[in-house]
Amino acid sequence: MTNDFDDELKRMDELEQVSEAPINKALSLEDAISDLELRNHPTVQSGSTLQSVIDILRVKKVGAVMVESNEKIVGVMTERDFLLRAISKGLDMNKERIEDYMTENPETLDAEDPIAFALNKMHVFGIRHIPILNQDQSIYGLISVKDIIAHIGNYFSEQILNLPPQHGRSALDRPEGG
Repeated sequence: MTNDFDDELKRMDELEQVSEAPINKALSLEDAISDLELRNHPTVQSGSTLQSVIDILRVKKVGAVMVESNEKIVGVMTERDFLLRAISKGLDMNKERIEDYMTENPETLDAEDPIAFALNKMHVFGIRHIPILNQDQSIYGLISVKDIIAHIGNYFSEQILNLPPQHGRSALDRPEGG
């Protein structure tokens, strides 16, 4: 009976060590995009009104939607697209259609491409969102800079959360708008 108790204590100690380890797998930019926990970005149909898309962005609290037609991606509409292409022109958002203002034929990546490919395209093309496709070209999801930062932050959470306060700096009491 004592041996059973000792075995149980040993197993509990092993489990505790595993659960306290902040990193179970090394972080690599060669990790596949499919390894990331991508947020759920909505997809809208071609022909949607700009107002309906604005409503989706606001309710879902995302910065971009993918636009599809016949189950294939045809565009992306971001907050920046709205600001530069639509809102600044004083358009009637209930009448205007998304395909006239979206970024057509966006850069895409495959779900099994490395995270480094996403960072490269974001840097080279100056974009913050990239649609991710399955091998059959169906939509897998959308990767954003925020997804990559969250991935890195999860691996380095101890270092990030335990930063000492810096003189003259205070934490924001609300999320920054930019």
